[in-house]
Amino acid sequence: MLIRKIDPETFVHAYNVDLQMLYPWDGVVEPPFGAAWATLAPGESTKPHAHQECETFFVFQGRGEMAIGNERQEIGPGDVTFHRPFDNHVLTNLSKDENLVFLTVYWEDRGQWEAGGEKPASESGEAATEAAPQQRVMVTAAPPTPNGDLHLGHLAGPYLSGDFHTRYLRLTGVDAYFACGTDDNCIYVKTQGEGMGLSPGEAADHFSDLITETLEAAGIDLAVFPRPNASGYHRSLVQDFLRRLYDAGALEEREADAPYCETCESYLFESHIAGDCPHCGIRMVGNTCEPCGRVNDCIDLVNPQCTVCDAVPSRRPYRRLIFPLSQHREMLQEYYRQVEMTSRLRAFVEGVLADGLPDVAVTHPADWGIEVPLEGYEDQRIYVWLEMAPRYFAYARHLEDVRGAEGLEAGDAAGWERWWKAPEASVVQFFGFDNSFYYGMFLPALFHAFDPDLNLPRGLITNEFYRLDGLKFSTTRDHRILGRDLLSQAPQDAVRFFLAHTCPELEETNFTREHFHAVASSELRDGWLAWLQDLGERLAGDQEGPNQESKVPATGDWTGEHRRFLQRLQGLVEAAGEGYSVPGFSPQRVTRVLTEVVREARRFAAGQDHWRGVPTRTEELRTGLALELLAAKVLGLLAAPIMPDFAEHLWRALGYDAGPGDGAWNDALEWVPAGQTVTLAASQGRTLIPGLDDLAG
Repeated sequence: MLIRKIDPETFVHAYNVDLQMLYPWDGVVEPPFGAAWATLAPGESTKPHAHQECETFFVFQGRGEMAIGNERQEIGPGDVTFHRPFDNHVLTNLSKDENLVFLTVYWEDRGQWEAGGEKPASESGEAATEAAPQQRVMVTAAPPTPNGDLHLGHLAGPYLSGDFHTRYLRLTGVDAYFACGTDDNCIYVKTQGEGMGLSPGEAADHFSDLITETLEAAGIDLAVFPRPNASGYHRSLVQDFLRRLYDAGALEEREADAPYCETCESYLFESHIAGDCPHCGIRMVGNTCEPCGRVNDCIDLVNPQCTVCDAVPSRRPYRRLIFPLSQHREMLQEYYRQVEMTSRLRAFVEGVLADGLPDVAVTHPADWGIEVPLEGYEDQRIYVWLEMAPRYFAYARHLEDVRGAEGLEAGDAAGWERWWKAPEASVVQFFGFDNSFYYGMFLPALFHAFDPDLNLPRGLITNEFYRLDGLKFSTTRDHRILGRDLLSQAPQDAVRFFLAHTCPELEETNFTREHFHAVASSELRDGWLAWLQDLGERLAGDQEGPNQESKVPATGDWTGEHRRFLQRLQGLVEAAGEGYSVPGFSPQRVTRVLTEVVREARRFAAGQDHWRGVPTRTEELRTGLALELLAAKVLGLLAAPIMPDFAEHLWRALGYDAGPGDGAWNDALEWVPAGQTVTLAASQGRTLIPGLDDLAG
């Protein structure tokens, strides 16, 4: 008789559950399903996961909570659950002293893939859920520190990415705004100013002016770009934020050793101290290791050194306010089940959770920054990373001024809740990987501690480092290309396209002038513009009349190839939309979709050219030209978030009064109206990206 009993000696640990595999039964039977006994320890949860198989749980012992997407239900002995393919599910043992025991049975049924209505949302394995339509979105980028101008590495990161996403949202009809500002109160600003003979405020103003000019030169459309210390809302919101956390008991007063330079007679943190990272061993400056993203309290640094005088610091006890992040583990785990984030960021936060969350000092002895509004802390300033949380309330309040919201007076800080609590509003944040701890862990926990009813950001999009000729951008080694310098030498759209094309999304990428010129020449000039000019000339050559005016032809007879080409255009529109959206955000992928539109159109045109000279096929030729013009319209629409000037010029050349406007994405495949005048022929096609010929050579 074949009988298997529960045997803990055979258990394997997977998905945070102890499993005894039952089927397939080696040497006995291989049924069309798998099965296993599962034991979940008291207070534990399964790993949030999704897979292509159908799965069902039969609960035998204990009580738990089953979560699928945003739905939750308590379950117990005798209950049976069913999970469709790609359902993101978590089972939590509600008992503190009893195991939760269940039988899991799973099998693959591709017919259920569509029935489930959910698909994989990202490489991290989460399942996409049908989210409520967002009517208003505030897109943010990590604020640049005004201790220098922006180089190409900065632009290729959160600033262009945030601009691309915001412009795309508006094209789909969403009321979207891109908000950013400078990080004036960072201690690095003071350090830079000291080296230039400037006060911290003077240094912040000087570099903020340069940063603003560079962002404008790059065509980054910011709805608001406030400077914290000139904002009518920022300081009061920051101080109120800290005071409310303190009054609610969310901050703790602790005395602990901190680095102190006896020579400089100064407390050391951020730019004033260097050492070996206690997590990865790489030499670093300050509280955050750029390569690994981990943070420390500077007292943890190995081989510490004062960056001002090179002395080895001593230790002195200081009383500071601490945010006990370690107490917010469960809240963060729940947040990660819902938020969209890049795979690198998800791996990072899960690694930190596994190792243990660090508590974070939120006040420091310093003389630059926003004052701590509490008695006994007059010599300390609010840490800029706590300041970062209410900074985004200030952005929201500035947006209300831009929108002309009713019921608010200038200078009244109230009103930010219209973005952070309204069900129709949401926030998406872009930042570099080196800021992952703060945006992925610290800020969400601060927001929740401040007010559990806040809508936490629904998307967290990171980027890696961008390199120049294979090396990291460096101001100290003068190994950099400032954004303003390249933009003064090349068309804005060509720069934006190339930085999107080589965007450091999930791995470090590289800029070389040779590659930039090659792409501008082969893709944009010899690919896009050559096709559009050829299309214009063919259209003009097929028409008679004074000055050979080019008019959009009406469609005629259709062939199978016509239908297939239209289907391919539809697929490319969908692919570009995925690349601009939060779950699959990828400027790289979008630029490749754009070049594929051109390649498909040129291939299609070559096939259609065979109808020329065949009198009985003029109707098919008309349909082909109408479809090519539709492809040109689609190219302009899909390129608009990345290349707004090109899109404007192209749509005007197709006879429209303006470029793609709000909501235009929803009508992507509507025909270019028959009879509309087109001006793509001859030299007119070259003006779509002015200056490209000179750049490409």
